[in-house]
Amino acid sequence: MSSADDSPPDAAELVLPIGQCLGVGPAGPVVEVRLGAAVEELGPEEFALWSMAHSDPAGGTDPWGPAGLLAAAQRAEVDGAAGHVDALLERGLLARAVPGTPSAHALAGAVRLLPLTMGLGNTHQSPHVYRMGRPDRLLAVGSSTTYDLFQWAHMESSLWRACEAAAAVSARVGATDPGLVDPDELLTGILTGLHALLGTNAACLDTWGVAP
Repeated sequence: MSSADDSPPDAAELVLPIGQCLGVGPAGPVVEVRLGAAVEELGPEEFALWSMAHSDPAGGTDPWGPAGLLAAAQRAEVDGAAGHVDALLERGLLARAVPGTPSAHALAGAVRLLPLTMGLGNTHQSPHVYRMGRPDRLLAVGSSTTYDLFQWAHMESSLWRACEAAAAVSARVGATDPGLVDPDELLTGILTGLHALLGTNAACLDTWGVAP
């Protein structure tokens, strides 16, 4: 989905899981993942790779991309990791994108951001930090723009349309910061911090539409 030709010099390629885990299937050692209106079955190795794509298992904060995923799989002794990654990419259960490039725009036009937990807002002590989780457990934090997209991006048919809508709203109320009124800047911001939401199951990426 990305290429060196459209990548800024300082861009880092991301690998992102698509779909929502439904749990162990009724037959055999498989896990079911909902992908739009379809249900995909993942074997143990496939599910391990799909799970590790959510964020760095070691808790690192660097951009989480294909090289890091394969290194984590090697440490976890997952057999045939590279082949499983290719298969998951082909099935649409993983995606690769570089923020700030056409690959990111293509991904954002094909997926939605779905919240899987509650928005808890900010506090007087930390007014610029917005929390996501449950009343008894904090799962993730983000900026006000990340929080806004977390809260209502699922109402649009794609993540890209949500970024366009958020930018339009900000412009109507007089904002001029490109990070608020430029949908491309909004997309780069949400993608750069997305693993913090995916890795804690605060949110997931999903496809739009119905199964053929």
